[in-house]
Amino acid sequence: MIYQEFFLSIIILHSVSWNIVMVDGAKILGLFAHPSESHFEVMQSLMLELAKREHNVTVYSSHRLNERIENLREIIVEPEFPFWKQFLEVTGSQAGGLLKANELTERAMQKSLATTGASAVNYFLSNEAVKKLLNLPVNEFDYDLIIVDLFYTEALLAVGHFYNKPTIAILNTNFENYMDRVLEQMVPAACSPICYEAYKPEAGYWNRLGVIRYCLSRRKQFIKDNWGAQESVIRKHFSQFKGVSELNIGTLQAELAVLLLNSHVPLLTPRPLLLNTVAAGGMHIRPPRELPWSLRRFLDESRAGVVYMNLGNEQLCTDVPKHIMQLLLNTLGKRKERVVWTCHDHTALKNLPTNIMVQHAVAQADILAHPHVHIFLMNGELLSMQESIMRHVPMIGVPIFRNEVRNVELAVRLGIGIHLNHNNLTETALNWAMQTIKEDSTYQLKIRQVATTFRDRPLGAVETCMYWMDYVLRHQNGAVLKTLGVSIPSSQLHLFDLFIFYFAIALLSVGMLAAAFYGIIILMRKREIGKMYSKQS
Repeated sequence: MIYQEFFLSIIILHSVSWNIVMVDGAKILGLFAHPSESHFEVMQSLMLELAKREHNVTVYSSHRLNERIENLREIIVEPEFPFWKQFLEVTGSQAGGLLKANELTERAMQKSLATTGASAVNYFLSNEAVKKLLNLPVNEFDYDLIIVDLFYTEALLAVGHFYNKPTIAILNTNFENYMDRVLEQMVPAACSPICYEAYKPEAGYWNRLGVIRYCLSRRKQFIKDNWGAQESVIRKHFSQFKGVSELNIGTLQAELAVLLLNSHVPLLTPRPLLLNTVAAGGMHIRPPRELPWSLRRFLDESRAGVVYMNLGNEQLCTDVPKHIMQLLLNTLGKRKERVVWTCHDHTALKNLPTNIMVQHAVAQADILAHPHVHIFLMNGELLSMQESIMRHVPMIGVPIFRNEVRNVELAVRLGIGIHLNHNNLTETALNWAMQTIKEDSTYQLKIRQVATTFRDRPLGAVETCMYWMDYVLRHQNGAVLKTLGVSIPSSQLHLFDLFIFYFAIALLSVGMLAAAFYGIIILMRKREIGKMYSKQS
């Protein structure tokens, strides 16, 4: 009898602990306004996983999830917003394309991205299906959790605010240091200085002063350009709600239940993060799937190995400058390796060398998983870099944008890639880079070490995301994770108001000392004058 009671208690405790971990099928809403296909890969991975775990998932986006699941509902916002086309128009770079846009100052680049991002969100919220969703009465908006992408799309956070629903944001890019800008709004400037990777704590006083001043200036500009544009979108599309005119992005950001970062060490430099800011890099990477027969045969039959090339998910093959296109075809066409090139307009290129295949339909992570792929020729995009690391394929980076340069320079520091400058790219340099990676085993050794570090965490990337989503559903909308200091004014966050107090005390002390010193001098002069009169008399 005692043993029966003992085993019964174990069973009960096990069932209770299981119920703590598991969450019954929740109703989850995904709002993904950014039209980038590469950005959506992250959202696609997580939404499909949530649906497979028996949550009821509804997704509003410009791209399809490409899987049919009974408890998954998709609303496609069509046609897709032309983000990069409008970005080039805003910057006046239509003629020169992305190469011309890269010549902009950082200030102009950020302002242009903020303007284009606000236009993209405005386009998304103007869609009839989305408008119908936002016009639901509060008591009929029965979603348990809202998930949004965060790339110049902060206005989406207003949905959770006005309907009083927990919101999880996914930040899956470091484009133009956007990730840094979002994170640095939450901590004092001294804890998150600009150029975090290059910052040295032992820097001199004047250097530190300059860094902090620039960091604060950047924060102020980000709030003015990006937050100001997003708040205008909120006032336009949420005018039916009370208090919309006073609402600001700072308040919405403070209400976030969890912020998921698609990065992780060693790609993300360790830094102070709030409890509800979770690094989960690689969340878009899943186990490789079987390749289509024609592509698999092309890869299998390449005994000399395969070079995989993707110069940007937003880059059309026909947009590649002619001299670079000719250089690539001449160089790659002469090599023994076969080449798989991924780009959108895969049917636009004609008369290619026989060793080059252009495709678009197959996910690059699946191609990189093939054992014959030895080199990844890429532009330096963060998601591609993560896939390259996870599949143990060293990379040759030909970056254009500054964020791409930053990523490729990181790859060089980690010993997993080679950086080629697109301005003076030559056949000799490209051949040298490919031959170096093929013959120098150090690159293979280093990328396996980096991949081990990137994977080394309690849970995998997707499992980490699932855990925190369930956590928010279990624990009162994730309120226990929120840091109150996020919403305090900048002057208080950086202790400026206290500095004024101490400065006043210091000023008063100096004033009192000066007055005392002045009084002593006057007293001494009076005595001297008195002595002079006494001698004369």
